[in-house]
Amino acid sequence: MKKVLSLAIAAALVAPAAAMADATLFGKAHFIVENVDVTPSSGADSTDAWGVDSIHSRVGVKGSEDLGGGLKALYHFEFKVHQDDGADGLGDRNQFIGLAGGFGTALLGRHDTPMKMSQGKFDQFGDLPNGDLANVIPGDDRVDNVIAYVSPAMGGLTFVGALVSGERADLEIDGLADHISLAGLYNNGPIFASLAYNTYDLGTLADSDPSLLRATLVWNGGMWQAGVMFSSFDFDDLAEDSDAVGVSGHVKVGASGKIKAQYLTADSPRSSVNGVTAAGFSPNVSIPDGSDGNDVDQFSLGYEHALSKRTVAHVGYTSYEEDDSGREVDAFFGGLIHNF
Repeated sequence: MKKVLSLAIAAALVAPAAAMADATLFGKAHFIVENVDVTPSSGADSTDAWGVDSIHSRVGVKGSEDLGGGLKALYHFEFKVHQDDGADGLGDRNQFIGLAGGFGTALLGRHDTPMKMSQGKFDQFGDLPNGDLANVIPGDDRVDNVIAYVSPAMGGLTFVGALVSGERADLEIDGLADHISLAGLYNNGPIFASLAYNTYDLGTLADSDPSLLRATLVWNGGMWQAGVMFSSFDFDDLAEDSDAVGVSGHVKVGASGKIKAQYLTADSPRSSVNGVTAAGFSPNVSIPDGSDGNDVDQFSLGYEHALSKRTVAHVGYTSYEEDDSGREVDAFFGGLIHNF
């Protein structure tokens, strides 16, 4: 029921393997208890606070219909659930409709970019507010107005592409490809490797066409896994180029335990395309802020224990530092995840 078109897109295009008209309900409940100590800048007073948070808890419905001739229709509607604060209501996650066949898969809607999909299983602390890859390395974006294509797997190699419309004629961001994301993903045996490339059209907001290149390699040795990631953001004369590097891994302990660690470093903190975000440009993509010399380091260490195939308990620690600004964050957490 939950097999997907290819291993390379397992985290993004989840659809039943059998051609069905029935809907499948799915989701995740994820809560943590966290202590966060924040020093906002050099010489500033720190704050220390405890909290109980829902971490990207979600619920959704998905399904497919056999159209004959090897063609099927897919749909997927997934919502973020703010379980600890009902006032926030539901948030949008991947929501799309598409067609799949021998040609591959084409879809329309809201979706992770191919760049985001290209991380595979590199991120050991995904979704966590302190520890997530996206805090340091740009490119992990989920955007609206997507026209996407996923090729069939060819010897473990899959190509993914997405065109994103800005829908802002007033800013001359009005084409079908204002934001382009492309990725090649190779998943065969113990090796996962990917290369992804993004371009961003800023219209009248800036005379610039920034771009992002990111490469990932993950080796899964059974009882252990190790990965490395490199990204380079070209501001096209708006600011100094910004590079980022990450390493991650885990070691299995016994039948149910896993010790994991991750280190990320970048030339400047992650930010948004300032004018674009303020203007409401749909892609709202995250990029480095372009500050020179404000290097960023994030280190995370954790342990998780599988209580069953669907329920996991985990604890961890993350340290985040910015060299020039003096911002520091230390976070300890413990939590429970249940998938359904």
